[in-house]
Amino acid sequence: MNPSVTTTTSLGDYTPLAKRFDEAKTAAGTVRSHFQPLDVHLRELGSLGLADRSSTIEQLVRENGTTFHANDKQGLANRPWKLSAIPLIIDSQSWAKLESGLIQRTRVLEAVLADLLGPQRLVSEGIVPADILWANPLFQRAYHQLPSGPDATGSQSAKSPFGNGSRHRLHITATDVARGNDGSWWVIGDRTRAPSGLGYMLENRIVTSRVFPQLIRSCNTRRLASFFESLRDHLRSLAPRLRDNPRVALLTPGGRSYREFEDAYLARYLGLTLVQGTDLAVRGGRLNLKTLGGLLPIEVLWRHISDRNCDPLELEPGSTEGATGMMQTIRDGNLAVANSIGSVMAQVPALLPFLASASQFLFQETLSLPSVATYWCGGKRECGYVFENLDKLVIRPAFAVTGVPPVVPAELSESAREELVQAMRANPQNFIAQEQVTHSTTPVWQEGRLQSWHVALRCFQLQTSEGVEVVPGAMARLSAKEHELSRSPVSGQVTQDCWIVSNKPVDIETTLLPPADARIGLRRGGDELPSRVAEHLFWLGRYCERAEAITRLLRTTLIRVTGEDEMSELSELPRLVAALAALGQIEPGYAVTPMVGAMPQLEESLPLSVLDLSQPRGLQKTMQSVTANARALRDRLSTDAYRIIQRAATDLNEPQEDHNVGLLIERLNHLVADLLAFAGIASESVVRTHAWRFLLLGRRIERAYQTAELLSATLVPNVLDERPLLEAVLETTDSLMTYRSRYLNLVRTAATIDLLVTDETNPRSLRFQLQEIVGLLNDLPTDSRRVGLGQDEIIAESLLHELRKADPHMLNERDDQDRRERLETLMRRIIEGLPLLSDAIAGRYLIHTGATRILTGILPATP
Repeated sequence: MNPSVTTTTSLGDYTPLAKRFDEAKTAAGTVRSHFQPLDVHLRELGSLGLADRSSTIEQLVRENGTTFHANDKQGLANRPWKLSAIPLIIDSQSWAKLESGLIQRTRVLEAVLADLLGPQRLVSEGIVPADILWANPLFQRAYHQLPSGPDATGSQSAKSPFGNGSRHRLHITATDVARGNDGSWWVIGDRTRAPSGLGYMLENRIVTSRVFPQLIRSCNTRRLASFFESLRDHLRSLAPRLRDNPRVALLTPGGRSYREFEDAYLARYLGLTLVQGTDLAVRGGRLNLKTLGGLLPIEVLWRHISDRNCDPLELEPGSTEGATGMMQTIRDGNLAVANSIGSVMAQVPALLPFLASASQFLFQETLSLPSVATYWCGGKRECGYVFENLDKLVIRPAFAVTGVPPVVPAELSESAREELVQAMRANPQNFIAQEQVTHSTTPVWQEGRLQSWHVALRCFQLQTSEGVEVVPGAMARLSAKEHELSRSPVSGQVTQDCWIVSNKPVDIETTLLPPADARIGLRRGGDELPSRVAEHLFWLGRYCERAEAITRLLRTTLIRVTGEDEMSELSELPRLVAALAALGQIEPGYAVTPMVGAMPQLEESLPLSVLDLSQPRGLQKTMQSVTANARALRDRLSTDAYRIIQRAATDLNEPQEDHNVGLLIERLNHLVADLLAFAGIASESVVRTHAWRFLLLGRRIERAYQTAELLSATLVPNVLDERPLLEAVLETTDSLMTYRSRYLNLVRTAATIDLLVTDETNPRSLRFQLQEIVGLLNDLPTDSRRVGLGQDEIIAESLLHELRKADPHMLNERDDQDRRERLETLMRRIIEGLPLLSDAIAGRYLIHTGATRILTGILPATP
């Protein structure tokens, strides 16, 4: 058995890896004093109790939708966040030393950045080589002398204070650290651009606090809330105006960015407006948020996008992540940005070897928290050392700030090694070499036992006018393989909540909520809805309704397939299968092949079709679209609403070993219940603003479309015995009980058509949907300069008029080919008109700008 693995939960029986500093046990084998309360609790829990806590944590993480987009061979993969049940505990003395070093390092990085983007004395005095700037592809001319922010009056004067905030360029920074074999801390890298992990660290603490509420208090664990309170207040203080209640926005790349979950999580927790580049526009020298009600000025922007993507006019042409003209709004003193654009320059790995001398030059101080030994190959002497000791070092790009894994020459083949050496000799300034980092170990509960894994920390700092505040915690990353932690700043197999314990009781009163007696201005909302958000709400409504309609039809069909009657005797089954084919849920051949031969295969093919991700209109793909739109609205949906969607998608995606139709029906029952629960929240808990209107518009349009497709496929053709088919259609549309309350068991086609097409009181009828759509469109904002109805209103009114004049008895009449031609014509009109209505709504409300066009290639013609 591996000596670093034990099946008990006692830390006394836990064996750390050899030749590594262990966080929980001393070299003599005793449990460290700050881990002893945890040891007592783990022994009381036992293996079953700890396994139960681990399952609870896993369930909470899954319910909260905590995911991480990690790069793999297929691109960005959506992976569940993994949190260990055992926290990492750091004593107050060790933390005080680390905290002091982080504060000093933040001050040094701020001064170095201010110099590199300003007077550049470090370069002129030879402290930092010139190529760190001039050979650096990340450096942009527009960064130089860019003001760090406006003062209280909006002025950019360097002599004036930065309002109630600061004139710092670096506001939120992170430092990746590891503990060496002697217990000392070493810096692996600095994150000054837009450090990630803050939201995951907060989520780890919230989940752990719910699982170990008494333990976290008894250990005197320092709280994180005070740091986030300081962060929120600091961001507000940066505003050039309206400091009492400024609009602070968090700018996210959105989409499939690895920051998607975290950005939405932080925006929601801190009460910030989450925006993407397409939400922004510069007008009148100010950055504005585009909403349905017009442009709203943004005072402070906490950016989580790369520096060069902030402004396509002055930086990266064609970028859609920022806003054209943003740089000029900063120069004009109308916008504060955290971190300042250009802050990436303090993050480049090539700067690490020169920070110690820069600290001496700028502050006459020795760095108390040193960097791991780093050699920039642009220096002749350093380059020679690197080639002489290549097998003892790891090689990294000198100017890469993303998670590019290091190259370990000792592990390369001869040809790969020679290729690396040639590349380094050709452009030595593009490479750095570092000593291989050792990481301390800590206990982790994995596979039902205690194991000793390597750990690395990401610490976070906030720089304000009051100084530097270090968050009393960290994002701890763990891996069984030490080299995995060095591949990227976010690598690792598991994370831990990091507890910083205090020698005295901790104040637990800190909260982000305002005082209970604070007076607040009463408001009504509605117009402050970005067009992008409205679009996601609209499509969330459509996809939810589509998923429900598909699920109901599949369930109705499968129940009959598995019934006691022979499938050949089910007169309604061919029409139900035709409806499934029309909605893209099954191969169209089933709708035209003689059903007697095809029916035996249906019991096998339907379960496969339901769970098939390759079906572009299938249920799985539809639910993927539901979750994608819900993720984009993470900061707008309630926790309960998001959990319902997350649960529905997860349950449907659970692998099913066999194709048991009964199990599939049960799964579809759960899905219908979840979708109805979400609809109930939307109906009863969402304020009647434009957000609710767009969500409901999507639902009404999709319900009308799905109902029209169903009726067209089932009631238009001739069926010898229509009673079973009519009951199946009423069941699918959730109208069977309504029908029976009116007509008892007297099932007739005209009455069914009336209930599902022309009845304005039935929430499932076509007429009800169009009435609702017209009313919702009337409540949306309109251009006061416009005369007459919009195209969307014209289409909706026209379709509603068709339904109002429809006579159920005439729709029930058959032509000489025994088809209900009038019903078919009306359904075709609805089916063709609704996509036009959807496009008209999108054109009027959801599309405000065209694609960005790059004009840099347009040059004067040469003779």
